[in-house]
Amino acid sequence: MKSANRIWLLNLVPDARHGRWICAAIILLAGLLLYGTAATLHFPGFAEFRTDGSWPVATFFVCAVAYITPVFHLISARAVRTAEALAPFLPNYDPQSLRTEIEFRSRGWVLRTTVLAVALWLFQSRVLAGSWRAMTESLTTNLYSALMSIGPLPVWVTMGVAMSALFGNALFFRRLAKDLQVRILEPDTYMPVGEMAVTSTLVVVGALGLLSIMWLGGPVNWWTTLPALTFFTPLLILLLLIPVWPLRTRLVEQRQALAVNTQASIRHAQSNNPADDATALAAALALRREVARLPTWPFDVPAITRFISYAVIVPLTWAGAALIEMVVDALLS
Repeated sequence: MKSANRIWLLNLVPDARHGRWICAAIILLAGLLLYGTAATLHFPGFAEFRTDGSWPVATFFVCAVAYITPVFHLISARAVRTAEALAPFLPNYDPQSLRTEIEFRSRGWVLRTTVLAVALWLFQSRVLAGSWRAMTESLTTNLYSALMSIGPLPVWVTMGVAMSALFGNALFFRRLAKDLQVRILEPDTYMPVGEMAVTSTLVVVGALGLLSIMWLGGPVNWWTTLPALTFFTPLLILLLLIPVWPLRTRLVEQRQALAVNTQASIRHAQSNNPADDATALAAALALRREVARLPTWPFDVPAITRFISYAVIVPLTWAGAALIEMVVDALLS
């Protein structure tokens, strides 16, 4: 890959033990300190700050960046491990080239993702402000107002980089599926792809769950969440299906071929003397049962269980946010 550099989001995580936790803690503390300082200068007292309703939105901005960055690093590391596990079944690739395809991107890619993120931020900010003039005024009125206006930009940038990279990785594994020496009777040749696809959805699932933080301040302004829901929900489905669909096709073909061969063995055993070929017939019938149970998707039980647990995160966090809001209103009323 010419003029490629390691994805900058990966470089934010220190190469140390618990590096992802350290990265999340630094981003969280720095962001809360920045917004807290601005709020202290802007609001005359705690009561005004609480009733303003902007603090949950600011909290979401910080938590989203603090979540996306280390989780993207985790997913990328697991994608590299998946590629390394598949390397023996990919005769035209070496582990280092696979790692480069996953962790490195061109300067043009960085520019495109940044421009897209800025465009999405401008669109959302313009809708929320009502006019370009009002948007400009919010950026120049005071520090707190400027931070609240700029706050979505780091979220769009980090999410845009993460999603674009993960989408590229999904397409890369889709291409690998054409050269992968898949053997339906050997799960090691295809199951790692399904595990990687499930893990890739964690960025979107967690980000959608964090949206509920913004609802803690009162009535929901859907323009603070609707663009993200509209943009990222279809990508969640694509991240899961793109890398595994070619394998699904090949696994179906291999199972059908095995079923045809097994049926031929059954017919052959039946055509001979049953007394002499009872063992062969029993073996063929047992093999037919096993062939019918072979998976045609590269997902094992742990991967399916993990995906279901991920899917539960979003409604649970949304319900939890609604419950917290009700409790806070009851205590303060």
